[in-house]
Amino acid sequence: MHNTDLEFEHLMLEISAQRWHMLERFLFSYFCMRENYLSKAGAPDWQIAREHCPRSTQVSSTKHAELEPIVPLSAIIGELKRYERDGELSRQTVKRILDSLLHYVVISKDEKQRLKDRALYDAMPKEWYRSRDKDPYSRLAKVSIHISL
Repeated sequence: MHNTDLEFEHLMLEISAQRWHMLERFLFSYFCMRENYLSKAGAPDWQIAREHCPRSTQVSSTKHAELEPIVPLSAIIGELKRYERDGELSRQTVKRILDSLLHYVVISKDEKQRLKDRALYDAMPKEWYRSRDKDPYSRLAKVSIHISL
């Protein structure tokens, strides 16, 4: 079993026990394992992630930049809860949600403050929750954060 599979199993155990508050601690590890952002010891490494993740066009150096989930972790957990509530949460659904929503970008501290000022630091825009397509970049677009891929 690969490390990514182990991290996914951690997530599934927490979901099956409905320990929603514990999921956040495993999401970044799962992301790093999935993307291979690992230290030499094989541990998730936020610095490597910060160097390799897509970044805002305003970021020229990652030295003073922030690693930010594209979709806040609370919104991802909310999606998982919604599917669980509706009886539609399977392993495949969890994997699909994580693959589509669990990504990180590097933004400036100024841009992070703009998210906070617009109440989008830990939430998506209201229309995102009602949308079928769930554009992960809609929160960043609301505050004019442009990502170079």
